[in-house]
Amino acid sequence: MDFLLIDDDEAFSTVLARSLRRRDFTVTVACDAESALMQAADNPERIVLDLNLEGDSGLRLLPLLREVCPQTEIVVLTGYASIATAVEATKLGAVQYLAA
Repeated sequence: MDFLLIDDDEAFSTVLARSLRRRDFTVTVACDAESALMQAADNPERIVLDLNLEGDSGLRLLPLLREVCPQTEIVVLTGYASIATAVEATKLGAVQYLAA
């Protein structure tokens, strides 16, 4: 199983990627929307998407990712959870919304 981790926080991305790799997952990391869309073209099995990317929104990126890789399961991860963003993320195609 492979993951695409999309997060602009380098320290968090490094820790999460290391943790997933220790569990024998293949992990690719993207730090912005442009690189995320390029990496998504490889059709990862799962995407972990940060809600708040620097200068961008995971909610804006979510439908673009759904177009590029429609079969991929996308989990939205945020430290700024709200019911409104959880509902919106689900409507846009996220399979899960996790508050960190």
